[in-house]
Amino acid sequence: MEAYGINLASCFRAVPGDSSSVVFWKERWLGGESLQNRFQCLYVLERKKNVKISERVKILDGSVVMNFNWLRQPATMDKVAELQNMSLELFAATLGNGEDRWSWELDDSGNFSVKSLKRCLQSARFSDLGNDFVWNNWIPTKVNFLAWRLSLDRVPTLAALAYRNVVMGETRCRICVLLDEEADHLFVGCELAQHVWNFVSQWCKISSIFAFRVKDILDWHKQVRGCRKWRKLVYAIMQVALWVVWQSRNDLVFNDKEVSIDRITNEIKQLGFLWIGSRLSLKEITWEEWCNLENSGKWL
Repeated sequence: MEAYGINLASCFRAVPGDSSSVVFWKERWLGGESLQNRFQCLYVLERKKNVKISERVKILDGSVVMNFNWLRQPATMDKVAELQNMSLELFAATLGNGEDRWSWELDDSGNFSVKSLKRCLQSARFSDLGNDFVWNNWIPTKVNFLAWRLSLDRVPTLAALAYRNVVMGETRCRICVLLDEEADHLFVGCELAQHVWNFVSQWCKISSIFAFRVKDILDWHKQVRGCRKWRKLVYAIMQVALWVVWQSRNDLVFNDKEVSIDRITNEIKQLGFLWIGSRLSLKEITWEEWCNLENSGKWL
């Protein structure tokens, strides 16, 4: 956890009940930080550093009563200001009944789950990818990495290899044989790529995809109409399409396997159903519905 800049202790927050076990100054229970960090001048004056909430704050007849034990009374402007601010928050604080408990901050339910911790770790791990690339956990890691490398123009196309003095012979696109095989050409400008994006737009029933760069493709989902999950689904499908185009290109270059637009579009559907379906548990959708993207409202 520490390796990714995540402090596990900060993921929990105390929810006071009878406040017999939560430390008033040192534990997070009021606001985003401990009172020790937020009101440092007052903490210096505290006589008992490990005092419990119940010894400093009580609810009597529905009113908040505070009972402090200072080494000396707050007298300077800074200390008086801190006391006023802290008192206002304490008056507004909600103290429950029963036992104190701890709330898990990474899930709206407040309950700890491995899934929420994993989501946090993934977010921290891939938060600094060198650009504004958006990670999509509905598809495999390898597909995300290809899209990420494309966003940084780090995919070994023939033109990119030639630029790095790696001799691969002819640098023209092996698919259309018209222009140099750069990433923007292979995944956007090439006739094959245009067929793929026309297929994706029709299949997903979104507006026609007009792009000039790979970055335009990776950002296209942001302007798609619909809910957040629908945009994420479109984004996942487009990333799968990038993966299939790259694999088809590799089969042509290294195995001399003919490129077929029909095979590519079928593979996009099949891999999308396999990868996305396994992560979303699409138990209610049939293969026929997936192929037509029908009734998406019932499984998104």
